[in-house]
Amino acid sequence: MKIFIFDLDDTIIYYPFGIVDYKNIRVDVNLSRILNNLNSPKYIYSNGTYGHVKEILNKMNLTNSFDKLYARDTIPYMKPNVKSLLFVKNNILYSDYNTDERNTFVFFEDTLENLETAKKNGWITVWIHPYFYEKNHYHYVDYSYPNIYDALFKMKNIRFY
Repeated sequence: MKIFIFDLDDTIIYYPFGIVDYKNIRVDVNLSRILNNLNSPKYIYSNGTYGHVKEILNKMNLTNSFDKLYARDTIPYMKPNVKSLLFVKNNILYSDYNTDERNTFVFFEDTLENLETAKKNGWITVWIHPYFYEKNHYHYVDYSYPNIYDALFKMKNIRFY
């Protein structure tokens, strides 16, 4: 089973100039439709606070698109610490799906350091970055796209196992 794990900031939502302006965040019907049509479990894994994640998802009307939210104040470590990644992975496996060797974790993230940790632990890595979206020399990046829409559209038919 594919298990999709998404970072929030600069992956699900992009902030021009790196500034979070909550009043400018709007409902995203297209992204909601795409996410809800994925026949896989979906999680948010963010270094932002739980309140930040909930507010963004509420404003975008995406709260019901995800099975669970992992944020820096709900898990014992932050990305890129490997203990953070293993906590999330084990929580998903043992709490929600039981252990299954065929589970494939697909991680959508904008930060290369976080992708490197994920790749070292067997996750499929998807780099979301608006200015550089070629795999190039990053051996720990499996796929790269300029935004989440392109990533989900182009990856929907990829078989990971």
